[in-house]
Amino acid sequence: MFCLRYLPAVSFCVCLLLSGLLAVVSAESPDIEATTGTNPPLESGVNFTASPDEGYPPFCVQFTVTGPDGEYSWDFGDGATSSVKDPVHCYTRMGSYWVKLRYSVDGTEGEVVRQDCVKVRDPEQNVDFTADPAKGAAPLTTRFTVTGKPTEIIWHFSDGSDDSGELNPVHQFKEPGNYTVTLTYCISGICDKISKVNYIEAESGNLIDFSADQVNGTAPVCTGFMVTGDAETYRWDFGDGSVSYEKDPVHCYADPGLYSVSLTYSVEGVQYTVTKDRYLQYTSRDAPEFTYAPVTGTAPLCVDYSIVNPSQSWEFNFGDNSSGTGAETTHCYSTNGSYTPSLTYCSNGLCENTVSGSSPIVVRQPRIQADPGAVSGEYRFSTDAPEGLLYHWDFGDGTGAEGAAATHRYLAEGTFNVTLAVNGICGCNAVAKKLITATPKGNISFTATPLSGCAPHCVQFHEVAPEEPVSRLWDFGDGEVSTEMNPFHCYRFPGTYPVSLTDRFRDREEVVTMPDYISVSLVPEASFTAYPLEGEVPLTVTLSDTTEGAEKRSWDFGDGSYNSGSQDKSLDHRYDEPGDYNVTLTVWGGGDCSSITSRVVHVTEKEDSPYDFSGLPRRGAAPVCTSFKLTGNMQQAELDFGDGNKTNERNPFSCYSSPGVYSPALHACDADTGCRDIRKAGYIVVVPPDYLDVRLFPGWNLVSVPLTLEKGQDTAEIFSGVNTGGHTIFSWDNASGRWKRTERSDPVDPLSAFWIYTPDQVTIPLQVSQDGPVKNLTRTLSAGWNLVSINTVTPVPADEAFRSVEGAWSYAQEFDAEKQRYSAPVMRITENTSPLVDPRKGYWLYMNSTGQFIGNAL
Repeated sequence: MFCLRYLPAVSFCVCLLLSGLLAVVSAESPDIEATTGTNPPLESGVNFTASPDEGYPPFCVQFTVTGPDGEYSWDFGDGATSSVKDPVHCYTRMGSYWVKLRYSVDGTEGEVVRQDCVKVRDPEQNVDFTADPAKGAAPLTTRFTVTGKPTEIIWHFSDGSDDSGELNPVHQFKEPGNYTVTLTYCISGICDKISKVNYIEAESGNLIDFSADQVNGTAPVCTGFMVTGDAETYRWDFGDGSVSYEKDPVHCYADPGLYSVSLTYSVEGVQYTVTKDRYLQYTSRDAPEFTYAPVTGTAPLCVDYSIVNPSQSWEFNFGDNSSGTGAETTHCYSTNGSYTPSLTYCSNGLCENTVSGSSPIVVRQPRIQADPGAVSGEYRFSTDAPEGLLYHWDFGDGTGAEGAAATHRYLAEGTFNVTLAVNGICGCNAVAKKLITATPKGNISFTATPLSGCAPHCVQFHEVAPEEPVSRLWDFGDGEVSTEMNPFHCYRFPGTYPVSLTDRFRDREEVVTMPDYISVSLVPEASFTAYPLEGEVPLTVTLSDTTEGAEKRSWDFGDGSYNSGSQDKSLDHRYDEPGDYNVTLTVWGGGDCSSITSRVVHVTEKEDSPYDFSGLPRRGAAPVCTSFKLTGNMQQAELDFGDGNKTNERNPFSCYSSPGVYSPALHACDADTGCRDIRKAGYIVVVPPDYLDVRLFPGWNLVSVPLTLEKGQDTAEIFSGVNTGGHTIFSWDNASGRWKRTERSDPVDPLSAFWIYTPDQVTIPLQVSQDGPVKNLTRTLSAGWNLVSINTVTPVPADEAFRSVEGAWSYAQEFDAEKQRYSAPVMRITENTSPLVDPRKGYWLYMNSTGQFIGNAL
């Protein structure tokens, strides 16, 4: 690299890369055209060219096939394709692209592939320049402006002046001529040049110019002319036959018109002429007026025009892209709209004068009126088009008629496009259209929805008749009747009901009967007994279903366990932990009609138990190795770890290697108190290792946590380190049915779900609580959509996950964060084929009614 400083002909300093910019500045050899590797033409003679093949994005390339006609398929290397023979394709990203052409010509198939066929340069390397002005009279002063970010610059102006190193120089071309401007530059260590041939056009300049005081006005008008510059002689031609030899004359124009003015002057014995065509425009004081009527009406509308005090010549502009001449003329408007007419007139050669109409002309399209006729499928047609014209009807079924009114009967069912053409008396036609749906005479019928349901069951009936009957009578089969056209009827009692409809027409009576049409099922009223309702642990409660008419039932014991599909009306259930348990019975009758009832069982701690056991850690990712400690003066003891293993050791150690919820139990005995059993339900919780973090994918995520978190780590503060790209973290208020902004202090528990956006892939570690919740987690769900999650140690079937609201939910839907789209909704089913739901995700759950969603004590 070297630096030129204060050279005799250069007033700037510029550093050049020896192998780059200097070579470009001084190179005189012709440019060598870059070529890319190509495949030789095959026997079919097929090949292609790309032009241009190098540029900056957006960069459009014309691809041209050389060869016979055939079938062609292009792959442009950027994911885009085309089947056009000679396509134009635009590249939007920087890169070097291969192009593949597949062809089939006269039964011969093959392909031509070019590596590095198209090169799209880095837009950051793009450099160009502009000149303002690029054309004008010499001496011409021009400012050059560079676009892009070059680091070193040399300008060459081709007028014999010194080169310039300024970024945006101002240069004066003193002599007339065409000048080629070259910019040599370097950017990012690469040097290049841009030459624009004959870019600057410096013309022979007129040193004299003139102007007028008033170039517009109303004749007669006097205007003063002023000359800029000095000359030896002056001669004015004012365009009205008058001349003057003064330098700055004043001239009066008596008549309106459009005038061209010329000034001939001499400098050093040489004459020059400056002419300004159509320079002065003076209008007449008395503009012509015109009238037109009517100004409103229905197409085809004939409007009469007349001109008052006409000028030399004129032309009416009717406002609909048409025009006319004559002192009196008539114009026809065929289409609805608002039209503003105007008059263009000439006065003393000036024909740019326009007078607008006083009000718009409002035209309305003719309309077709269709009234039912005397028989089925018949219509009486009429129109509000102007009277006394010619009318042509096309009924859309291959038939037509003449006249302002017509009657037509359709013999087939369908929708027909009726068209009316109205011929105006002043030279145009108007068209009106109307769709007619014809239902010729046929048998009556009816529909109803829904056909089955639970009592009381309400049904919407719809009559289908070929024409309006004189009277009708519905018989709903339960002793109730109606004369309405489409009645709404409610059945109060279970049963199967026939429905009939009787329609009486002017010429006949028709009856249609649907036997066993409506099926109404009994809704059983759920009820059960529970004994005892309270007691010490372990408490065994006898539950008895006392519902009448129940065909199947499902028990939710409130402690995370269930009994579904049982045929036994009575069963026993044991509670091993103190707490209040909401026992729920759901029963179904015929037609899948269901009802729900609940009772609370209160279980208290057993007093003065001489034995107990504890263990740590109790919750974590597999494997969880727990150290147990037995307390109490026991002579014999056996600890069941809940995973199929047992021990008689006083302080044993056990590792749980598989995810699950384990309930260890202690059987202890001594001579004084006898034997006692202590079972701790759900005491050990083991999850898969990937359950101890929340994984976010780029885009939107709907996530939850599967377990209760440690105090201090159980709020939305755990998301504070996530780059949300400026988006708010949302949760859903099931009660109001609205999104709400998540605050950092908001609790995060296993039944909550959060809507989070991030542009990155993020993993959030979780700290799981070692104690867990004392009772089962609950959520009140409203009718409609609710946002929930589940708390289990592994994915479980949807029916199992949402068993606490069984019978109340219809659909569950998850959001696939990896694919950034919602998955297909999961429907509630009764068979054991329900899709799995993941406790690490949030789910939209659609509830048919309000329900209490109960999660495990995890």
